[in-house]
Amino acid sequence: MYINSIHLQNFRNFREAKIDFVHPEQNFDTLQLPRPTYPNINLLLGDNGSGKTTLLKAVAMACLGPLVDDAGIPAYRLIRREAEEDASPANSASAETAAEVYARFLSHKREMPPPEPIWKRLDDFPFGNSSTLEAKTRVTKTGDLERIRWAYRDTREESFWYPIFREADDTYFFIAYGATRRTERTDRVDPAVRRASNFIRAQRILSLFEEAYSLIPLSVWLPGIPEEQKASVENLISQLLEGTGFFFAGEREQGEFIFEKNGLKVPFPALSDGYRAYIGWIGDLLYHLFYPYLVSNNLPDSAEMIPVNERKGIVMIDEIDLHLHPSWQMRVLPTLSKALPNIQFIVTSHSPLVASSLEWTNILKMQTADDQASTIERIHEAIHGLDADQTLLSGFFGLESTRAEGKEKRLKELTLKARNGDDDAALEFIKEMSGGTEAVR
Repeated sequence: MYINSIHLQNFRNFREAKIDFVHPEQNFDTLQLPRPTYPNINLLLGDNGSGKTTLLKAVAMACLGPLVDDAGIPAYRLIRREAEEDASPANSASAETAAEVYARFLSHKREMPPPEPIWKRLDDFPFGNSSTLEAKTRVTKTGDLERIRWAYRDTREESFWYPIFREADDTYFFIAYGATRRTERTDRVDPAVRRASNFIRAQRILSLFEEAYSLIPLSVWLPGIPEEQKASVENLISQLLEGTGFFFAGEREQGEFIFEKNGLKVPFPALSDGYRAYIGWIGDLLYHLFYPYLVSNNLPDSAEMIPVNERKGIVMIDEIDLHLHPSWQMRVLPTLSKALPNIQFIVTSHSPLVASSLEWTNILKMQTADDQASTIERIHEAIHGLDADQTLLSGFFGLESTRAEGKEKRLKELTLKARNGDDDAALEFIKEMSGGTEAVR
C-alpha cells in the first residue's frame, strides 16, 4: 500500500490543503513532476508549528481505514479553531463542528480481494495488480469532546479494506515513529502484554500520538527467528549502517546485540544517542515487517516469504535527523531509499543537510500564513547538492542570513562604510569575514 494523496479540511493547522505524495509506482506524468532519483522519499520541511507532525498524524489516521474508530488515538484539539472563535464554555458546547481527512491509496494485489461472500456483492471490485483505495475520517466535536470516526461505515469502500481486519496479515503495512521515540530496555518488554492492550496496526502509529510509547529492541525478537532469515536481517542492518563505520554481525553480549566499529565492540545500550535513535527504530521496523510470521510461529521458508527489501508499505518518521551527526544526516535518506526501495517514506526534518540530499520533487514545504492557516507547496528550485548555507538561504528555508545577529549587523555597517570610500573599513570587513567575533587565546 502507498498513499497517493491526502485532503485535509479544518484539521488542526490546516483550513484546507491537498497534498500529492511520491512513491515508486506514482504516475509522475499525471502530477506533472519529474521522477526523482529517490522516488520513495517524501520530506516535509517547515518552521515549528507549521504542521509537519500534524500531517504525519493525518496520514496515520487515514492508513487505519475502518479501524480508526477503535485505535485509541487521543482526540485532542484535532479540529481547527479560528483565531476569532469565542472559546467560552457556552460557545464550545453549541453546534457540532468537524474536521475531515480524505486520502487515496494505491492498493496492491496481495491486499485484495476480500473473501468471496463480500466481493460477489460488488460488481466493480478491482481485480488488477493494483487499485485505488479510499479512506475518509471525520473528527466531530460536541461541547468539549472530540471523536474520531470512519466515514464509510457499511459501504462499498469499507469492503475493499477487508484484509486490514486480519491481525496477523502482512498486507496494508504502515508504521509511524514520533519525535519522542525511544527503545525499551530488553528486560521490560512483554510483546504479549502489548498485543492484549491494542491491536497491532494501532500500536504501529501510537508513538506519533503518545510520548511514552516505546519501541521493540532487536534483542527481543531477532534471536528467535530461523538462521536463514536472521542472516538476511543482519545484512540489511549492516546495509542501513553503511557510512557510519559500524558493522552488525549478530553477536550478543549478556543478551544485547553488539555493534562493531574499528575493532571496538559496543552493545546497543552503550551506543551514542544518535545511533540508538536510528538503530532503535530500524530494529522496530524490521520486527513489524516480520510480525505475521513471528506471532503465527510459522515462519515460512525464504522461498515462500517476500524478502524484507521487497516489501511495500508506508513508513512515517518525525525528525529523521534526531541526534544524527551532520555527516550521517547527508546520507540517511539515500541509504534508506536504496536499502528499502519499495517502502514509501514520509519524514520530517529541520536539517539543510537532509534536504540537500534530495531533489525538489521529494520536498513539501509548509509555512504558516498571517491567518495562522498552514499551506503546503513544492518549490521548483534546484536543491540537490547545495551546501548548508546555500540550502538555508534558498526558498526551502528562506533565511536571509546564516550568521549570528551581532556579526551580521557588524558586517553590514562595515560594508556601508567601505562603499563610501573608507579603506580601513574595507580591511576590517575582510578580517571580520575570515573569523569569528570572539577573541581566541
